[in-house]
Amino acid sequence: MTSFDHAINEYQRYLWQNGYRKNSIKHYLKAIRQTLKNTDLENITQRTLDDISIELRKRYQPNGNRIRHAAINLFCKVILKRNDLHLKIPRSKARNRDVLTNKEIDQILEAATEESRTVFGVIQTIYDCALRISEVCHLNLEDIDFQSMEISLKDTKTGDNIVTMTSRVAEAINDYLVYERRPADKGEKALFLSERGLRIGEHFVRNHLKRCAVEAGIHKRVYAHMLRASCITHLFNEGINPNSIQKHARHRDFAQTMTYNRPTQQQMKADIERVFAKKPDLNDEDRIRVVIDKYVRGEITDPELQALLEMIKPKQLKHRGEFSGYA
Repeated sequence: MTSFDHAINEYQRYLWQNGYRKNSIKHYLKAIRQTLKNTDLENITQRTLDDISIELRKRYQPNGNRIRHAAINLFCKVILKRNDLHLKIPRSKARNRDVLTNKEIDQILEAATEESRTVFGVIQTIYDCALRISEVCHLNLEDIDFQSMEISLKDTKTGDNIVTMTSRVAEAINDYLVYERRPADKGEKALFLSERGLRIGEHFVRNHLKRCAVEAGIHKRVYAHMLRASCITHLFNEGINPNSIQKHARHRDFAQTMTYNRPTQQQMKADIERVFAKKPDLNDEDRIRVVIDKYVRGEITDPELQALLEMIKPKQLKHRGEFSGYA
């Protein structure tokens, strides 16, 4: 075993022992193999890391490089015991996420019904539950609770989570289980199965979603995460509490949830008009009624009542010295 192989094994053991998720471990190990495999680990310098960082920045986007840089920093600290080696983590690049309209979602779901109950169930579940593609592929039968109307998500990007299952997702899954799920092995635990009776993979989801989008006449690239982004954006558009949306989306950072809040021009106009539009003034008669109501409820005293009435008394009544109807 080479010194690198030994180091990578130690790194993997450290990640497992410290509770890193399965996917995170995979990405961290891949980053180290990609960047340090042909490096002399005993004589590595800051200059070596800086050169690696420059190459990574040339080849990859900042968001992907964040995990590569973090993996290198942790490796240097816990395996090489070199606290003097450190790379600056690149800033996340703001993403302009594409979303589908409600009409386009309905068109895709309609096309999915022509594909199969499996495809329809997968797409409906991703959209309504704001699932990531890996999450829907990893669902097991035991994760679905029809009684509590909840779905358990295990070992996700943000750990183990519970997500609300809508009634239409429950109906779609139930129809699929009754009429279409045919496991190749009786002990198969996976919820969604392919035509061969095996757990679906991400390739299955991408291919069928792309086909449904084409059948629906949508002339733009449609991918699984777009369904998740569309769900979160549509919840904002419906005026749902942002904290509830964060919980449904399972974001650790509230700021991450707010990046999906993109009101349409019409919504912006309506909101601004609602806040800043000048309210029509009450006429004198309506103002007097408001004052009398406050007096009756005990909110103002006798002297305050008289003073307010004097202030808003209609001109013609001031001249006549009377308050017809308010004696």
